[in-house]
Order: sequence, then structure tokens, then C-alpha cells
Amino acid sequence: MSKNLLNVNQHEEIDTILKNHDMSKHNLVGILLGVQALSEEHYITKEQAEYISEKLNIFVSNVYDVITFYSALSNKPKGKYVIQVCNSTCCKVTKYENIKKAIEQELGIGIGNITPDGMFSFEYSSCFGACDISPAIRIGEKVYGNLDESKVVNIIKNYRGE
Repeated sequence: MSKNLLNVNQHEEIDTILKNHDMSKHNLVGILLGVQALSEEHYITKEQAEYISEKLNIFVSNVYDVITFYSALSNKPKGKYVIQVCNSTCCKVTKYENIKKAIEQELGIGIGNITPDGMFSFEYSSCFGACDISPAIRIGEKVYGNLDESKVVNIIKNYRGE
């Protein structure tokens, strides 16, 4: 699949997602999540956003407003596993910075980057409801809490299959 141009198969896949969401702009979040799931790099391309805006008869800026508002959506490529470190006040108080540093050291990347093998992305997230177990990270939909540096390294190693 081309990253820059939509082919017939991509049009059909997006059309199916749109139909499953009643071709309704009110279902835009669900539509975008479905389209993003088509990508191995977990993001929505410019061409996909433009196609969706045309099909739903909405401004492309409205599509981008939704993509950039929700942390589950992205207009930039991401790794297979997206590691989000919570940087809310509660996690800051419980020394999330130590967890952040351990992840950076283990992955060899900083916040906002992807590992060279495309396996991990690392990013900040606002609160994802784990204040009672902070400091916490989220990988996909799974939340890990009560972390220290060695626990977070072991979590990453498990995802690597080590």
C-alpha cells in the first residue's frame, strides 16, 4: 500500500468503514479509529483524511481537529506498540520522570520518537485514569502502574519477547 496515494483497495476499505458507521459525521471518531487500524504504522494519512472529509461532506480541518484532539488518533506514524507515560500532576508527584528516563534508556529514543525497528513509539499522555497506581504507563489499552525503573524495563522486555 502506498503511503501517499490511496489505491482502489484503500478506497473500498474506507468506504466499508464509512458504511459501517452510517456515513455519519457524528461517528467520525469511530470512523477514524477504523481507518487508523488499517495502517501498520497506526496513523491516518493526509490522503485518508481528505477522502473521509469528501465522503462525509465536511471540512478536512474538522477531520484534523478530531485526529489531533484524541490521543488514540494520530496523523504521524507510530510504532507497533505505543508507550504512553502519564505526565499528569499525580504522576509528576510520584516521580514519573524516573520512569520516563528508564524507558528512554531501554528504547534508545526520547519522547515523540519511534525505535528504528518500528516496534515502539514513546509519548506523553494526559491522565488516563491510573492516579491510584501512579506512576503509570499505557501500552495500547493496557495500563501498568506502581512502577519503578526495573519494572518498566521488564515490561518492555516482555513486549520484545525477551
